[in-house]
Amino acid sequence: MVYDFLEGLIIGALGFSLLFIILMWVLVKRLAARLFNMWLQERLRKEVAKSLAIQRPVIKGKISEQLFPVLYNKLGDLADFRFLGSPVDYIIFEGLSEARDGVDKEVKIKFIELKTGHSSLNRAEQMVKDAVETGRVSWEEVDL
Repeated sequence: MVYDFLEGLIIGALGFSLLFIILMWVLVKRLAARLFNMWLQERLRKEVAKSLAIQRPVIKGKISEQLFPVLYNKLGDLADFRFLGSPVDYIIFEGLSEARDGVDKEVKIKFIELKTGHSSLNRAEQMVKDAVETGRVSWEEVDL
């Protein structure tokens, strides 16, 4: 009888211990999931902020490129501006609009690359600049 009581007590204690271990496992698992989600949200927030910080100057530069002829009309007539975007932003055919209107004027061609902030020429832009400055520019007419 005492033996049966002790056996029942041991089985009950083992069952309670197993239940306690399962309950703790579930709680630890939920806590780990919650902590992971908090970490993930914080990381995503930081990555979005970093991405926006990088994109703002790029967007500002692209807007500046498009508005440049209007805002900075010291370089000539807007009709002489041609937007390329890459590898240079603009080519200005200085005096071309006046020549079209019958004014006898020599046309001068300018390559314009706009930079904002602390940006510098990339490799392709530098290569175009070097070609222009060393006179490696030519005219070619193609008949179709």
